[in-house]
Amino acid sequence: MTIWRITGGEGPGAGERAAPRYDIVDYDSRLLRIAAASSTPWVQMTGEIDVSNAQGVSRALQAAQARVPGDVHVDLSALIFMDAAALRAFALAARDLHEDGRLLVLHTVSPHIDRLFKLIGWHSAPGLVIHCRPRT
Repeated sequence: MTIWRITGGEGPGAGERAAPRYDIVDYDSRLLRIAAASSTPWVQMTGEIDVSNAQGVSRALQAAQARVPGDVHVDLSALIFMDAAALRAFALAARDLHEDGRLLVLHTVSPHIDRLFKLIGWHSAPGLVIHCRPRT
């Protein structure tokens, strides 16, 4: 279910890069909130992703793929936990994007989530880019 929400806010000052305005809520539960920017390819995930909400992640990523013609960017700066079901959702979304010549770009990935991608071997999945890897 998509919930539309009106957001306020000021534009960026001179020389500043505009942050995406997350004006679509694609998923909202006790554990996870997924918000998207309708005018940009950005999605923001906040909370925890596990087997109970991985299908919601998949649906939100599919909705983002349908909204934008290019790559899909996911801000994970506020994500505190992810299990293997979540990794699978990201890998499958990346595969679908890759088939269309597009990428799933994950931003601000925490060290433990980056390590989980590497342990399972999905860090090099076709169509998946982990941008700005954490320092080890």
